[in-house]
Amino acid sequence: MPEEQNIEQSPEDGKTERPEEVNSTISQEQIIASAEFSNQTSEILKSDIPNMEVHHHPDLHHKKKNFKEYFLEFLMIFLAVTLGFFAETIRENISENKQAGELAKSLYQEVFVDSINAQNIIKQRLQKEESLKLFGKIVNDSDLTNPPKQFYTAFAWSFFITTAITFEPNDGVLSQLRNSGTLRYFHNMNVQSKIGELSVDITKIRERQQQEYNFASANVRPFVLKYFDFKLLDSVLNEGNLSMVETLLQDSSKLSVSEKIRNFDDFNKADAVNLAYYYGIMLRSSRQTQFAQYVKANHELLQLLRSEYPVSK
Repeated sequence: MPEEQNIEQSPEDGKTERPEEVNSTISQEQIIASAEFSNQTSEILKSDIPNMEVHHHPDLHHKKKNFKEYFLEFLMIFLAVTLGFFAETIRENISENKQAGELAKSLYQEVFVDSINAQNIIKQRLQKEESLKLFGKIVNDSDLTNPPKQFYTAFAWSFFITTAITFEPNDGVLSQLRNSGTLRYFHNMNVQSKIGELSVDITKIRERQQQEYNFASANVRPFVLKYFDFKLLDSVLNEGNLSMVETLLQDSSKLSVSEKIRNFDDFNKADAVNLAYYYGIMLRSSRQTQFAQYVKANHELLQLLRSEYPVSK
């Protein structure tokens, strides 16, 4: 039967035990062993308590500082910030002075070259002014049926040669100084002032030369095209192989002819003389005003740059 199958025989006493009784006996033994282990552990812990170290939390309450300590901390911070500011200022000054020296050298070279070009242009303008006077005198005193040898040379210098008297300054460095804000690197205010003056004078020269160009386009060019013999000029210049300015300067007799001027019957001597003198007055005014102011500002700026910076030609 099923109940008989659950009965186990004990090999020692032949008695039979049920499974419930076996489990109950094992459980009681485990409980007793656990209790004994707990008691032993408790006794060990109690015996070790006197030898254990006690860790205390740090006292987070700071003592209040007195006025001297606060003042000392403030003074140290203030000194650190101040020294940092001065160090940065000194570094910037060294950097700016270095850049100012480089810019001064470039500016000096640019202005120095322009000073030479300006003097050459002024010489050409003086030659043109003298030619205009000579042209007016010849026209006024001669019947032009047999013009003197200097006539066509004076004619060419007076009304045809225009590029040789045009001055175009190189103001690349000046423009950079104005537009980039690097003008402040020049700590000498006189240098800054002279740079500004030179820039203004350059603008005035360009405006004045534009006025001269407009006058020449409206009045001089039609006069030259009607009365000047360009065929003769081209033959003298060997069809462009020679420089006109250098050729006329070296030998003014090359343009001498014995023929009348072109369209002689329509040539009005009074109008020609008046045109020559008016044009001469305009050029002389430009030289004495705009060019003279530029040359003065140019010279003064070069002197200042030489005295303030190690520049060279």
